[in-house]
Formats: sequence, structure tokens, C-alpha cells
Amino acid sequence: MKVAPARRAAFEILERVAAEDAYAGNLLASARCAELAREDHALAQELVLGVLRWQLQLDFLIEHFSRRKLSRLDRAALIALRLGIYQLQFLSRIPAHAAINEAVNLVRAHKLQSAAPMVNAVLRAVQRAGHSAAADLIQTITDPLTRLSVETSHPAWLLERWSSRFGADEARALALSNNSTPRTAFRFNPQRAAIETTRQWLAEHNVTISESALTPGAVVVESGSLSVNAEPVREGWIWFQDEASQLVAHLAAEKRADERPARVLDLCAAPGSKTTLMATLLPAGTFIVGGDLHLHRLRTMRQLARGAGIGAPALIQLDATCALPFADQSFDAVLLDAPCSGLGTLQRHPEIKWRMNETRIQQLAELQRRLIVNADSALRPGGLLTYSVCSTEPEEGEEVIAWFRREHSQYRDVTRERLTELGVDPAGLLTAASGARTFTHRHGAECFFVCVLWKRR
Repeated sequence: MKVAPARRAAFEILERVAAEDAYAGNLLASARCAELAREDHALAQELVLGVLRWQLQLDFLIEHFSRRKLSRLDRAALIALRLGIYQLQFLSRIPAHAAINEAVNLVRAHKLQSAAPMVNAVLRAVQRAGHSAAADLIQTITDPLTRLSVETSHPAWLLERWSSRFGADEARALALSNNSTPRTAFRFNPQRAAIETTRQWLAEHNVTISESALTPGAVVVESGSLSVNAEPVREGWIWFQDEASQLVAHLAAEKRADERPARVLDLCAAPGSKTTLMATLLPAGTFIVGGDLHLHRLRTMRQLARGAGIGAPALIQLDATCALPFADQSFDAVLLDAPCSGLGTLQRHPEIKWRMNETRIQQLAELQRRLIVNADSALRPGGLLTYSVCSTEPEEGEEVIAWFRREHSQYRDVTRERLTELGVDPAGLLTAASGARTFTHRHGAECFFVCVLWKRR
């Protein structure tokens, strides 16, 4: 029962995502996947992320054509069906017979001989229904929210929230943008190669780039590709980082007006993209401390910084929900990129939308409140506190800031001023309450909330 390496890898990853709550991106970047040929790795990534993005719609088709509930299907059969239907409905370049035969072989390889005829029958029924099968069936759903949920493959509770805030049309646009492939953004690393050298390499290898319209210094790939083995990636000439993530670091990296070297704290620093960017933006002599709960993440952060030739900050393992191991008011600037739902990163981490719920969002908001209070204890009067989360939800953004400012009236929101200082137009970014937001469907970047607060003297 021969199965192509890409489909076998995709099946194994999806099985671990379902069984272990593993993250697909981590598994796709693992050493085992790195052994795949370039084309096989690309297909495995397309299959894994595509299935996770469109899982609800795929499951809708499985239930319709199998005439049985998902709970009655063995997990291996369910994953094989999702893989098969995704290829039939979304990947026209793959021959239908290959998608069907290999899905059946995957089931047989997992010793589910009895399920093989059912998998074969369902996939052939989907094939006969054609590429419009999902669209035609979705139109028969009478409840508008359920129809939108299946059409966009997002949980109904999340779409209901977005619809109430933005309207149904914009909620739909945001959801569909989450199901698209994120564009590649990076920043140059002149520590490893002159920017012109990198630009020349990109031009010679037909990689077309443009300057970000959102973030100073950020670059977006318009055409061509950069594999992990490409020289600029391998040698650290560039650092991949989303435009919105880069914007947060720029906002946090305020240069002091006086001559005294600044002391900067990144309270939840790993994996280090914002910390290292701040290190390149701030003047020489700035003392940067990066803290994180997990020691292994700090080790990885140090290795990445050294590999890129960027001076690693002073790293410390700490629990930022507890009293911090620093003297009170000992930092000039604090960045709190807080642990959050991650609902702003669904393009790259689509499994999150199937794991998150409103109860968990409330729990995270409570955690974020504890963290921002401790961040305040470390900041001197006259300093900047930058708070950010890669979440779409106000409980983790505007509501945390509103609560914090009620309890700490010495803070003023200076997000507009910081954006203007950076040369970034605040229009379309500032929220009605506080801070600023980016959205995938509006800005082409991850959905971030960021607020810069100045602590009055």
C-alpha cells in the first residue's frame, strides 16, 4: 500500500495535532519533515494547513456524503477523508485518482480495512459532485450564522462575535483572509550582510520584494520564494517576522532624549523576534533584558540571536505573574507581548480556532491583567509601557488597557504619537477605545492589538 511521502507526513502531522494538541507549524519545521524533498515538504505543508483551515467545511461534506456523524468515524478514517476531500475540492492540480487512492491506502495502512470501502465511496461521491459541491450544499443551510460558519470554516461563536463588532460582511472577509496563505515578510539583517548585497541576491534569484506600507524597515515578498536553504535565510541575512510584530517592536523602542543609556525589559521575550529587533533599533549601550517562563525557549532565543549575529540581550527565566526579580521602577521601557489566544495568527496557526473558546479567552484576560500590573512595577515614571497581543478579541486588548488605566491613572495612551513619530499614518489603525489594531483582511498582516502607555512623572 504505497503512499506518497508528502501525504504520509501530512497524515501523521494531522493525527498528532488531533491527538496531542500539537502545533502543525512546529511539526512541519521538525527534523523529520526537514528530511522530505523540497516538493514533498511544500505539498505536506499545503495539505496540513489547508485541512486545518477548511476543517469545518470538510467535515460538513463528510457528514453529508457519508450519511453519518463524525463521532461514528475512526480518527484515521476521518483524517484520510479530510485529506482526500481537501485535494478534490481545493487542489485542482492533483489528479482525483491520486487523492482518492492514497486516502484509501492511508486507511488500510492503519489496519482499518473495513473503513476503506466507505472512504473510497465518499471520495468518489465528492468527485462526482464536482468542485462546486461545497458551495451548492452550503446554500441549502437556512440559519445565516451556521451558513457563514461552514462557508468560512470558522467556529460560529467566533463569527458571532466578529459580526456583532464589524458586521457580517467584514466578519466574512476577516475569516476568509485567515484561510489564505500569509504573505512572507522579513527584515534585513545588516549584521550578516549589507542590505544591498541581500537585495542583489534576491533580484538575481527572481525574488521580487516591496517595502511594507505598514511598518518602517519591513519588507514583503511579492513573488518568488525563499526556502530555508536559500543563502539569505541560511546565513542570517534576513529575519522572517510579520509586519505587525515588527511594528510592535518599533513602537516599544523609543530612543531617549538624554544621554543616559536606557534600560529596557521585554517581559515575555521568547522566541525573541521583537527583542532582537529592538536591539537593532536602540542606541549602542542600551541594556536589554529578556525574560520568559520557559528556559528552553530562552536557550533557543539565544541561539537564534547568535546565529543571526545579533547581540543577545541579558536573558532571565522568570514567572511574570509573580513579583519580578528587579528593583521597582528600574527600567525606562517595558514591552509586554502577553500570552494570548493567538486568534490573530490563524493564517499560520489555523488549529487555534478549533481549540479556543470564550471561557479560555476570559482566563487569558485575567492572566494578562496580572502581567501588566507586574510590568508597571518595573517601569520608572516617565517611561513607556508597550502592551501587545496577537488577538482579535477586545477582552485581551482594549478591555485589559481600560481596566489597567482605571487602576493606574498615571498612565496616558500615546499610541497615536508613537505611530506619528515612526512615520506611520494612525488612520485605520487606532481603535475607538485605546491603542491600535491591525487586521489580516485590512492590512495583510497578523491581527495585533498594541497600546503604548506613558507613565506620568
